[in-house]
Parts: sequence; structure tokens; C-alpha cells
Amino acid sequence: MRKTFLMFAVAALGLTACDNSKAELQKQLEQVKLISAEKDSLLKDVMATSQFIADVNTELGKVRDAKAGKPTKGGAGELPNPSPADQRAQMLQRIKVLTDRVNEAESRLAASRQRVATMTGDNASLTKQLAQYDSTITAFKSIIENQKAEIASLNAQVGALQGENTVLKADKAQLTSEKETLTSEKSALTVERNTVYYVIGTKDELRKKGIIVKKGGILGIAATDIPATTLNPSDFTSIDKTKVASIPLPNPAKGYRVLSRQDMTAAEAAPPKGGYKGAIKITNAEQFWAASKFLIIVQN
Repeated sequence: MRKTFLMFAVAALGLTACDNSKAELQKQLEQVKLISAEKDSLLKDVMATSQFIADVNTELGKVRDAKAGKPTKGGAGELPNPSPADQRAQMLQRIKVLTDRVNEAESRLAASRQRVATMTGDNASLTKQLAQYDSTITAFKSIIENQKAEIASLNAQVGALQGENTVLKADKAQLTSEKETLTSEKSALTVERNTVYYVIGTKDELRKKGIIVKKGGILGIAATDIPATTLNPSDFTSIDKTKVASIPLPNPAKGYRVLSRQDMTAAEAAPPKGGYKGAIKITNAEQFWAASKFLIIVQN
């Protein structure tokens, strides 16, 4: 009976040892899983940060293209060719997010390594895992340092773009001012070029105003009425030759003739006997007003 009892005791100890071994193995497996999961999580973070830096570089390229005058296409919900101020604001926001993400990843690396060290303790079976994990963390730190260098470079480039944009704003303001001046001058020249003048009256009326004068003849006999050498626009009615193609004549019962040097072949018809009546209609403005911008019409 004593022998049998000893056999049961040995068996019980063996089962207990086996259970303890299984529990320890299970614990080690759980720790390995935690280490692997931690490493995978950090790897995803670093990959995401790297992709984010690539995106920032792409955006910075768009800013440079916009500065060089190259058209850019806006994304969904965005307007094409955003202003330099908007581009700088977007770039600075992206770089801020990127910096925060890199700092967070670096903090997670330190915390994760501490957790792994705590999990492994003196367990020799996990020491190798920890060494591999240390190697991964070292690689991640190297990547993060490179990312920090890229962030510093991006900040420097954005700063340079801000300085250049200040110069561009000043140049744009000057060009805008010059353009407005040229537009104003062009408009004034167009108005001046298209403005012509006409006057209608009897010989006596036009003589009194100094618009027509007598010339030739002997002692005033057989003298001819001609336009004065100097004419005052205030004595005339001004019109835009590109918009007015008919000069109305005031008295339908009277006939009128043109005394000035207009090309009357550019009018609608030759004057009937007794002169024009009703109106003088112009068919070719440039030709009609080419010889003189002052039209003098005399009532017969």
C-alpha cells in the first residue's frame, strides 16, 4: 500500500509540474505575441509617417509649381489654383501634424521598449526576441531622425516660399497698378479717337461763332465760306463715331450742305437738289471722319 501511495504521489507531482510548464509556456507565448503586435503597430506608424512626408513633399511641389506659373488642379471639393496664402497655410498645418506624429511615434518607441523589457525580465527564451526588437527600434529611430531632417528641410522651404511670396505680392501690386493705369490710358485714348464733333447752323450763325470764315474774292465780292483754321470743340456737339451713324437735320423744310472736308462718298446717298433733308446717314464711319473730326453743316 505504501508503494502504491508513493506511485500516486509521484504521478501527482508530475501532473503539477506539467501544468506549471504549460502555464509558463502559455505565458511566454502571450509575451511573444505582445512583442510582435507592438512591433507591427510601430512599423505601421512609421510607414504612415513616411507616407505622410511623401504627401507633404507632393504638396510642396504644387506650391513650387504654382510659384513658377504652372497650373495645378484642385482635389475634390477644392478650387483649382488656390492662392499662395492658402497653400502656405495648408503646408504649415500638414508639417505641424507631421511633427506631432513623429514626436508621438518616438514616445511610443521608448514606452514600448520599456514594456517589452518588463515583460521579458530574466527569461532567457525572450532575450533573443528583445534583441531583435531592439534592432527594429534602432532602425525605427534612424527613420524618425531622417523624417525630422526632412521636416526641417520642409520648414526651410516653406520659409523661403513665404519670403518669395512677399516679393511676388509687391510685384503683383505694382503690375496691377501699372495695368490699371494702362487700361485707363487706353480707355481715354479710345474715347478720344472715337469722339467727333458736328455743328448745324446758318451762315450768319456759324460766322458769328468763328466756325466758318470768308476767303477769296475782291473786296468781299465772290468770297467763299470755308471752315476756320482753329475750331473750338465747345461750339460743337460731340458724338461717338462708332455708335452714331445718323446726323439729324433740324428743319425738314430746309436743305443742308456739308461745308467741312468729310468724305461724302461714305454717306448713304448723294445730296438731292437743294441739299440734304431729314438726316445725313453715314455708311462708313472711318472713311467719313478720316479727313476731319469736325463736321460743319450749313443750312441753305
